[in-house]
Amino acid sequence: MAPPARFQLNLVGDVMLGRLIDQLLPTHVHCPEDAAHVANFVEGSPYLRNYGFKTPWGNTLPLFHAAHFNLINLETSVTTHPIPWPNKVFNYRMHPTNVQCLKEARINYATLANNHTLDFSREGLLETVRAAKHAGIAFAGAGETQDEARRPAVLQLKDKDTAYNIHVYAASDHPHDWSEVPNFHLIDYQPATRSRLKALLTSAPQRPDLSIFSVHWGPNYAWTPADEIRSLAHFLIDECDIDLVHGHSSHHIQGVEVYKEKLIIYGCGDFVDDYAVNATYRNDLSAIWRVGVETSSGPSGKRLRVERLEVFPCRIKRFQANLLEEGDADHSWVSNKLRELSKHLGTEIRKDLGEDGKIILAIR
Repeated sequence: MAPPARFQLNLVGDVMLGRLIDQLLPTHVHCPEDAAHVANFVEGSPYLRNYGFKTPWGNTLPLFHAAHFNLINLETSVTTHPIPWPNKVFNYRMHPTNVQCLKEARINYATLANNHTLDFSREGLLETVRAAKHAGIAFAGAGETQDEARRPAVLQLKDKDTAYNIHVYAASDHPHDWSEVPNFHLIDYQPATRSRLKALLTSAPQRPDLSIFSVHWGPNYAWTPADEIRSLAHFLIDECDIDLVHGHSSHHIQGVEVYKEKLIIYGCGDFVDDYAVNATYRNDLSAIWRVGVETSSGPSGKRLRVERLEVFPCRIKRFQANLLEEGDADHSWVSNKLRELSKHLGTEIRKDLGEDGKIILAIR
Protein backbone atom coordinates (compact mmCIF):
# COMPACT_ATOMS: atom_id res chain seq x y z
CA MET A 1 0.00 0.00 0.00
CA ALA A 2 1.30 3.46 -0.92
CA PRO A 3 2.12 5.77 1.99
CA PRO A 4 -0.45 8.51 2.71
CA ALA A 5 -0.06 11.87 1.02
CA ARG A 6 0.65 14.67 3.49
CA PHE A 7 -0.26 18.35 3.23
CA GLN A 8 0.40 21.43 5.33
CA LEU A 9 -2.16 24.17 5.96
CA ASN A 10 -1.07 27.39 7.69
CA LEU A 11 -3.70 29.17 9.76
CA VAL A 12 -3.25 32.57 11.38
CA GLY A 13 -5.58 34.92 13.18
CA ASP A 14 -6.24 38.59 12.53
CA VAL A 15 -4.35 40.20 9.66
CA MET A 16 -5.09 43.91 9.96
CA LEU A 17 -3.41 45.77 7.11
CA GLY A 18 -5.52 48.92 7.40
CA ARG A 19 -5.05 52.22 9.18
CA LEU A 20 -1.33 52.88 9.88
CA ILE A 21 -0.06 49.89 7.88
CA ASP A 22 -2.05 51.08 4.89
CA GLN A 23 -0.59 54.57 5.30
CA LEU A 24 2.96 53.19 5.28
CA LEU A 25 2.45 51.68 1.83
CA PRO A 26 2.98 53.83 -1.27
CA THR A 27 -0.70 53.75 -2.27
CA HIS A 28 -3.15 54.28 0.58
CA VAL A 29 -6.57 55.62 1.42
CA HIS A 30 -6.95 59.31 2.19
CA CYS A 31 -6.87 59.83 5.96
CA PRO A 32 -4.91 62.87 7.21
CA GLU A 33 -5.16 61.79 10.86
CA ASP A 34 -3.59 58.37 10.23
CA ALA A 35 -1.01 59.95 7.91
CA ALA A 36 0.07 62.28 10.71
CA HIS A 37 0.52 59.35 13.12
CA VAL A 38 2.58 57.46 10.55
CA ALA A 39 4.80 60.50 9.95
CA ASN A 40 5.70 60.44 13.65
CA PHE A 41 6.61 56.75 13.49
CA VAL A 42 8.72 57.23 10.38
CA GLU A 43 10.56 60.14 11.96
CA GLY A 44 11.60 57.87 14.83
CA SER A 45 12.21 54.81 12.64
CA PRO A 46 13.40 55.99 9.21
CA TYR A 47 13.61 52.43 7.85
CA LEU A 48 9.82 52.47 7.71
CA ARG A 49 10.13 54.67 4.61
CA ASN A 50 10.93 51.43 2.76
CA TYR A 51 7.80 49.65 3.98
CA GLY A 52 6.48 47.51 1.12
CA PHE A 53 4.13 44.66 0.27
CA LYS A 54 6.41 42.03 1.84
CA THR A 55 7.21 43.99 4.99
CA PRO A 56 4.21 42.97 7.16
CA TRP A 57 5.32 39.32 6.98
CA GLY A 58 8.91 39.81 8.18
CA ASN A 59 10.84 36.54 8.31
CA THR A 60 7.67 34.40 8.19
CA LEU A 61 7.40 34.40 4.38
CA PRO A 62 9.32 31.14 3.85
CA LEU A 63 6.82 29.31 6.09
CA PHE A 64 3.91 30.69 4.09
CA HIS A 65 5.59 29.86 0.81
CA ALA A 66 6.29 26.28 1.92
CA ALA A 67 2.66 25.47 2.80
CA HIS A 68 0.08 23.96 0.50
CA PHE A 69 -2.53 26.50 1.65
CA ASN A 70 -2.52 29.65 3.81
CA LEU A 71 -5.69 30.77 5.57
CA ILE A 72 -6.18 34.07 7.42
CA ASN A 73 -8.83 36.25 9.01
CA LEU A 74 -8.69 39.56 7.12
CA GLU A 75 -9.48 42.05 9.90
CA THR A 76 -10.16 45.11 7.75
CA SER A 77 -12.26 46.33 4.91
CA VAL A 78 -10.58 46.77 1.53
CA THR A 79 -12.08 49.91 0.11
CA THR A 80 -11.75 53.58 -0.76
CA HIS A 81 -15.36 54.21 0.23
CA PRO A 82 -15.24 57.18 2.63
CA ILE A 83 -18.34 56.72 4.77
CA PRO A 84 -17.78 54.70 7.97
CA TRP A 85 -20.34 52.59 9.73
CA PRO A 86 -21.92 54.98 12.23
CA ASN A 87 -21.21 55.00 15.97
CA LYS A 88 -18.36 52.49 15.76
CA VAL A 89 -15.20 53.12 17.78
CA PHE A 90 -12.68 51.67 15.32
CA ASN A 91 -13.13 51.68 11.55
CA TYR A 92 -10.40 50.00 9.48
CA ARG A 93 -9.80 50.08 5.75
CA MET A 94 -6.94 49.42 3.37
CA HIS A 95 -6.54 50.50 -0.23
CA PRO A 96 -7.47 47.74 -2.73
CA THR A 97 -4.00 48.07 -4.29
CA ASN A 98 -2.52 46.73 -1.06
CA VAL A 99 -4.16 43.33 -1.44
CA GLN A 100 -0.79 42.66 -3.06
CA CYS A 101 0.48 42.17 0.51
CA LEU A 102 -1.67 39.03 0.71
CA LYS A 103 -0.40 37.80 -2.64
CA GLU A 104 3.22 38.18 -1.50
CA ALA A 105 2.50 35.70 1.31
CA ARG A 106 0.55 33.44 -1.08
CA ILE A 107 -2.62 33.72 0.95
CA ASN A 108 -5.18 31.35 -0.55
CA TYR A 109 -8.15 32.08 1.68
CA ALA A 110 -9.44 35.01 3.78
CA THR A 111 -12.31 35.01 6.24
CA LEU A 112 -14.47 38.10 5.72
CA ALA A 113 -16.85 37.46 8.64
CA ASN A 114 -15.50 39.66 11.42
CA ASN A 115 -16.22 42.99 13.09
CA HIS A 116 -14.30 45.14 10.60
CA THR A 117 -15.19 44.19 7.02
CA LEU A 118 -18.30 46.40 7.23
CA ASP A 119 -16.41 49.30 8.84
CA PHE A 120 -17.00 51.44 5.77
CA SER A 121 -20.61 50.50 5.24
CA ARG A 122 -22.21 48.10 2.82
CA GLU A 123 -20.47 49.71 -0.13
CA GLY A 124 -17.12 49.07 1.54
CA LEU A 125 -17.99 45.42 2.14
CA LEU A 126 -18.93 44.93 -1.51
CA GLU A 127 -15.63 46.47 -2.60
CA THR A 128 -13.80 44.17 -0.17
CA VAL A 129 -15.47 41.12 -1.69
CA ARG A 130 -14.66 42.27 -5.21
CA ALA A 131 -11.05 42.98 -4.27
CA ALA A 132 -10.66 39.40 -3.03
CA LYS A 133 -12.20 38.08 -6.23
CA HIS A 134 -9.93 40.24 -8.38
CA ALA A 135 -6.88 38.96 -6.49
CA GLY A 136 -7.95 35.34 -6.84
CA ILE A 137 -8.20 34.86 -3.07
CA ALA A 138 -10.96 32.53 -1.89
CA PHE A 139 -13.20 33.84 0.88
CA ALA A 140 -16.26 33.07 2.97
CA GLY A 141 -18.42 34.81 5.56
CA ALA A 142 -19.44 37.76 3.37
CA GLY A 143 -20.35 38.19 -0.26
CA GLU A 144 -22.32 40.13 -2.80
CA THR A 145 -25.40 38.10 -1.86
CA GLN A 146 -26.58 36.18 1.19
CA ASP A 147 -25.98 32.89 -0.59
CA GLU A 148 -22.38 33.84 -1.39
CA ALA A 149 -21.78 34.93 2.22
CA ARG A 150 -22.95 31.61 3.64
CA ARG A 151 -21.57 29.13 1.15
CA PRO A 152 -18.08 27.70 1.59
CA ALA A 153 -14.90 28.60 -0.15
CA VAL A 154 -13.72 25.53 -2.02
CA LEU A 155 -9.99 24.80 -2.06
CA GLN A 156 -8.44 21.86 -3.83
CA LEU A 157 -5.33 19.94 -2.87
CA LYS A 158 -3.69 17.73 -5.46
CA ASP A 159 -1.44 14.70 -5.15
CA LYS A 160 -0.36 13.39 -8.52
CA ASP A 161 -3.62 12.68 -10.34
CA THR A 162 -5.86 12.81 -7.27
CA ALA A 163 -7.69 15.97 -6.14
CA TYR A 164 -9.03 16.56 -2.62
CA ASN A 165 -11.68 19.17 -1.88
CA ILE A 166 -11.60 21.36 1.24
CA HIS A 167 -14.65 23.43 2.19
CA VAL A 168 -14.12 26.49 4.39
CA TYR A 169 -17.16 28.13 5.98
CA ALA A 170 -17.02 31.36 7.97
CA ALA A 171 -19.18 33.33 10.40
CA SER A 172 -18.96 35.93 13.17
CA ASP A 173 -20.92 36.31 16.40
CA HIS A 174 -20.60 40.13 16.47
CA PRO A 175 -21.44 43.00 15.97
CA HIS A 176 -25.13 42.37 16.55
CA ASP A 177 -26.30 45.42 14.61
CA TRP A 178 -24.83 43.92 11.44
CA SER A 179 -27.66 41.38 11.51
CA GLU A 180 -29.49 43.78 9.20
CA VAL A 181 -26.92 43.08 6.45
CA PRO A 182 -27.97 39.88 4.67
CA ASN A 183 -24.68 39.42 2.81
CA PHE A 184 -22.72 39.19 6.09
CA HIS A 185 -22.81 35.84 7.92
CA LEU A 186 -23.69 36.62 11.53
CA ILE A 187 -24.48 33.85 14.01
CA ASP A 188 -25.56 33.53 17.62
CA TYR A 189 -25.80 30.60 20.02
CA GLN A 190 -29.52 29.94 19.86
CA PRO A 191 -31.07 26.58 18.87
CA ALA A 192 -32.50 28.06 15.65
CA THR A 193 -29.00 29.07 14.54
CA ARG A 194 -27.69 25.59 15.27
CA SER A 195 -30.41 24.09 13.12
CA ARG A 196 -29.58 26.49 10.30
CA LEU A 197 -25.87 25.77 10.56
CA LYS A 198 -26.43 22.04 10.52
CA ALA A 199 -28.53 22.31 7.37
CA LEU A 200 -25.96 24.59 5.75
CA LEU A 201 -22.85 22.60 6.64
CA THR A 202 -24.22 19.19 5.72
CA SER A 203 -25.99 20.12 2.48
CA ALA A 204 -23.11 20.00 0.01
CA PRO A 205 -24.05 17.85 -3.02
CA GLN A 206 -20.71 16.08 -2.71
CA ARG A 207 -19.11 15.56 0.68
CA PRO A 208 -15.76 17.41 0.95
CA ASP A 209 -12.61 15.61 1.99
CA LEU A 210 -12.00 18.14 4.78
CA SER A 211 -14.33 20.73 6.35
CA ILE A 212 -13.12 23.86 8.14
CA PHE A 213 -15.20 26.38 10.07
CA SER A 214 -13.50 29.76 10.51
CA VAL A 215 -15.24 31.80 13.18
CA HIS A 216 -14.79 35.22 14.76
CA TRP A 217 -16.20 34.72 18.24
CA GLY A 218 -16.13 35.90 21.80
CA PRO A 219 -14.95 39.11 23.46
CA ASN A 220 -11.54 40.74 23.40
CA TYR A 221 -9.12 39.67 26.10
CA ALA A 222 -10.50 36.50 27.66
CA TRP A 223 -8.15 33.58 28.23
CA THR A 224 -10.84 30.90 28.29
CA PRO A 225 -13.63 30.50 25.71
CA ALA A 226 -17.11 30.82 27.15
CA ASP A 227 -19.20 27.70 27.65
CA GLU A 228 -21.45 28.65 24.73
CA ILE A 229 -18.41 28.86 22.45
CA ARG A 230 -17.08 25.46 23.48
CA SER A 231 -20.54 23.97 23.12
CA LEU A 232 -20.86 25.35 19.59
CA ALA A 233 -17.41 24.05 18.67
CA HIS A 234 -18.37 20.57 19.82
CA PHE A 235 -21.68 20.83 17.98
CA LEU A 236 -19.88 21.73 14.75
CA ILE A 237 -17.87 18.52 15.05
CA ASP A 238 -20.62 16.27 16.41
CA GLU A 239 -23.43 17.24 14.08
CA CYS A 240 -22.05 19.39 11.25
CA ASP A 241 -19.20 17.24 9.94
CA ILE A 242 -16.49 19.85 10.72
CA ASP A 243 -12.91 18.58 11.05
CA LEU A 244 -11.10 21.77 12.03
CA VAL A 245 -12.32 24.90 13.83
CA HIS A 246 -10.29 28.04 13.09
CA GLY A 247 -11.15 30.52 15.84
CA HIS A 248 -10.12 34.17 16.17
CA SER A 249 -11.25 37.46 17.75
CA SER A 250 -9.74 37.57 21.26
CA HIS A 251 -6.62 39.49 20.07
CA HIS A 252 -4.37 36.97 21.85
CA ILE A 253 -3.80 33.24 21.78
CA GLN A 254 -6.27 30.90 23.45
CA GLY A 255 -5.98 27.18 24.05
CA VAL A 256 -6.48 24.36 21.59
CA GLU A 257 -8.62 21.29 22.10
CA VAL A 258 -8.49 17.87 20.53
CA TYR A 259 -12.09 16.68 20.49
CA LYS A 260 -13.02 13.30 19.02
CA GLU A 261 -9.80 13.34 16.98
CA LYS A 262 -10.71 16.74 15.49
CA LEU A 263 -8.93 20.03 16.20
CA ILE A 264 -10.32 23.22 17.70
CA ILE A 265 -8.11 26.31 17.77
CA TYR A 266 -10.17 28.68 19.89
CA GLY A 267 -8.08 31.80 19.34
CA CYS A 268 -5.20 32.21 16.90
CA GLY A 269 -4.35 35.72 18.13
CA ASP A 270 -3.44 38.82 16.13
CA PHE A 271 -0.89 38.05 13.45
CA VAL A 272 0.00 41.55 12.24
CA ASP A 273 -1.52 44.95 13.02
CA ASP A 274 -0.81 48.46 14.34
CA TYR A 275 -2.34 48.05 17.82
CA ALA A 276 -1.04 49.16 21.19
CA VAL A 277 0.24 46.24 23.29
CA ASN A 278 -1.71 44.94 26.27
CA ALA A 279 0.97 43.93 28.78
CA THR A 280 -1.20 41.27 30.41
CA TYR A 281 -2.60 39.50 27.35
CA ARG A 282 0.36 40.17 25.05
CA ASN A 283 -1.63 40.75 21.90
CA ASP A 284 1.70 41.26 20.15
CA LEU A 285 2.43 37.54 20.46
CA SER A 286 0.72 34.87 18.38
CA ALA A 287 1.77 32.16 15.96
CA ILE A 288 1.56 30.46 12.64
CA TRP A 289 -0.57 27.39 13.30
CA ARG A 290 0.55 24.74 10.81
CA VAL A 291 -1.97 21.93 10.54
CA GLY A 292 -0.78 18.65 9.07
CA VAL A 293 -3.39 16.64 7.19
CA GLU A 294 -2.97 13.37 5.37
CA THR A 295 -4.98 11.06 3.21
CA SER A 296 -7.16 8.50 4.91
CA SER A 297 -9.53 5.72 3.96
CA GLY A 298 -11.31 5.47 7.29
CA PRO A 299 -14.97 4.78 8.01
CA SER A 300 -15.98 8.45 7.80
CA GLY A 301 -15.76 8.37 4.02
CA LYS A 302 -13.63 11.50 4.00
CA ARG A 303 -10.29 11.22 2.28
CA LEU A 304 -8.35 13.68 4.48
CA ARG A 305 -7.89 13.88 8.23
CA VAL A 306 -6.09 16.20 10.64
CA GLU A 307 -3.03 14.49 12.09
CA ARG A 308 -0.81 17.10 13.68
CA LEU A 309 -0.53 20.71 14.83
CA GLU A 310 2.77 22.59 14.76
CA VAL A 311 2.81 26.06 16.32
CA PHE A 312 5.46 28.62 15.35
CA PRO A 313 5.42 31.53 17.86
CA CYS A 314 5.61 35.04 16.39
CA ARG A 315 5.84 38.64 17.61
CA ILE A 316 4.51 41.86 16.11
CA LYS A 317 6.82 44.84 16.32
CA ARG A 318 6.66 48.04 14.30
CA PHE A 319 3.92 46.79 11.98
CA GLN A 320 5.69 43.53 11.17
CA ALA A 321 5.38 39.88 12.26
CA ASN A 322 8.50 37.82 12.86
CA LEU A 323 9.16 34.28 14.03
CA LEU A 324 10.57 33.99 17.54
CA GLU A 325 13.75 32.09 18.23
CA GLU A 326 13.61 29.28 20.78
CA GLY A 327 15.80 31.14 23.29
CA ASP A 328 13.64 34.27 23.26
CA ALA A 329 11.69 34.88 26.47
CA ASP A 330 8.58 35.63 24.41
CA HIS A 331 8.87 32.23 22.72
CA SER A 332 8.77 30.65 26.19
CA TRP A 333 5.80 32.84 27.10
CA VAL A 334 3.78 31.62 24.09
CA SER A 335 4.78 27.98 24.68
CA ASN A 336 3.93 28.00 28.37
CA LYS A 337 0.69 29.94 27.96
CA LEU A 338 -0.52 27.65 25.16
CA ARG A 339 0.20 24.55 27.25
CA GLU A 340 -1.53 26.05 30.28
CA LEU A 341 -4.65 27.13 28.38
CA SER A 342 -4.91 23.88 26.43
CA LYS A 343 -4.54 21.78 29.56
CA HIS A 344 -7.53 23.62 30.99
CA LEU A 345 -9.44 22.38 27.92
CA GLY A 346 -8.32 18.80 28.51
CA THR A 347 -5.55 18.74 25.89
CA GLU A 348 -1.92 18.06 26.81
CA ILE A 349 0.81 19.56 24.62
CA ARG A 350 4.32 18.13 24.57
CA LYS A 351 6.88 20.03 26.64
CA ASP A 352 9.75 19.28 24.29
CA LEU A 353 10.00 21.44 21.19
CA GLY A 354 10.49 20.33 17.63
CA GLU A 355 12.85 21.56 14.97
CA ASP A 356 13.02 25.37 14.71
CA GLY A 357 11.43 25.66 18.16
CA LYS A 358 7.96 24.64 17.01
CA ILE A 359 5.37 23.49 19.54
CA ILE A 360 3.94 20.09 18.60
CA LEU A 361 0.56 18.49 19.22
CA ALA A 362 -0.28 15.06 17.82
CA ILE A 363 -3.99 14.74 17.09
CA ARG A 364 -4.06 10.93 17.07
